[in-house]
Amino acid sequence: MHIAEFLAQVPPFDTLSPSALGWLVAQTTLENHRAGDLIIRKGDLGEQMYVVFEGEVAVPVEHADGRTRFRARLPPRHFFGEMAILTEERRNADVFAATDCVLLAIPGAAVLDLVEESVDVASFLTEVLGERLMETGGIRKVGKYQLVRKIGRGGMSVVFEGRHPDLERPVAVKMLSHGLVHRRNFAERFRNEGKIIASLNHPNIVDVFDMEEAYATFFIVMEKLEGRDLSDVIEQEGPIEAKAVRRILRQVAEALDYAHSKGVVHRDVKPSNVAIDDAGNVKLMDFGLAKVNRLEAQLQEDADIVLGTPYYMSPEQARGDELDLRTDIYNLGILAFEMLTGQRPYSGRTKSEVQRKHVQAPVPSVRSILPDVPSDLEAFVTKALQKHPIDRFQTCREVLQFLARSGSTVDLRVRTIRLAYPGSAELAVEAAVRQFEAAIRAARGAEISIDD
Repeated sequence: MHIAEFLAQVPPFDTLSPSALGWLVAQTTLENHRAGDLIIRKGDLGEQMYVVFEGEVAVPVEHADGRTRFRARLPPRHFFGEMAILTEERRNADVFAATDCVLLAIPGAAVLDLVEESVDVASFLTEVLGERLMETGGIRKVGKYQLVRKIGRGGMSVVFEGRHPDLERPVAVKMLSHGLVHRRNFAERFRNEGKIIASLNHPNIVDVFDMEEAYATFFIVMEKLEGRDLSDVIEQEGPIEAKAVRRILRQVAEALDYAHSKGVVHRDVKPSNVAIDDAGNVKLMDFGLAKVNRLEAQLQEDADIVLGTPYYMSPEQARGDELDLRTDIYNLGILAFEMLTGQRPYSGRTKSEVQRKHVQAPVPSVRSILPDVPSDLEAFVTKALQKHPIDRFQTCREVLQFLARSGSTVDLRVRTIRLAYPGSAELAVEAAVRQFEAAIRAARGAEISIDD
């Protein structure tokens, strides 16, 4: 079988484009080994990783005390040796040829290039690394925290249950994807912004206790929450009733309003980042992609990466434009849409197709899916999901004022009006706007917000 055809069937290389796969094949060399040959020596530097092309290799798996528990055998399409490359540490185990075998050797530099260029490859390898950190049977440490078990994963992280050795309390330890770490300026941004994010203190924001660096990546140590995240609730129970939707939105908006007041924009508000306990208390999680406004002038963010989750991106985020707090308000609209309908507003066969819909497709109607949706929630979704930030709620305080009326107003409606006019008509337009504003304020129960 041709090497390109073979690698196209091996995760994570099966996610690569034909051109990227061709580039990888050009970096790869074939190695032949006889049964019993030592392929990797424990303690050596990690200069390349391997994919088993033919035959099998054996990897001793040890107890924490160093005694061999068993020898894992890796057949074709399995890879090994990536851990030392990602962590920049020495090999932690010998690897032998269990049979005569042929291996594909990929240089460490090529692996790191792939991790930097492909989010899918980086996420996959980081998850594998997380699993292999736990394979010894002993508890591995990150700083002063002991890792107990893996409890979750996201697109750019792996989460472990950990324990503080002195306080004896459980914590959640999030390992960030190596794909983020290798991005230009990310490490510096993370160190600086992490201090500010850790200082956020609000009942609806998960507490962050510490930041650690290990295995050539970053770890966020936070409180371990009870309950479930909203994505699990929606997946298992379907749409959420309107009263609960309002309650959840208020709590998330309170969290964001506080974060925004500290100059922090979340940028990744979605159901899996919202935890809810049995009493209905909500905590917003995962500020790992957050943007701290006062640091942006000091550090230039990558121009070649769009951070976030395609299903939950604002139009300006999908375009790679400069973001402000109104991107979080767009995410709130998507959150409301999904809670009400059990569906995301935009879907597609590819990530780029979904991103394009956020930018170009009309705002979907909640009522077309849920005919009896309360009018206030339909109005909230419609306004929050406007393509232009200026047409949305402008602050989360404005969102909270809207939600404070929700449920008690029989038929609450929102209308956005945009004006375009030549400079020569400015005085006449301003006079007309003042008359319009006065007329609206005179209408019972109506409010108006005008942005100059």
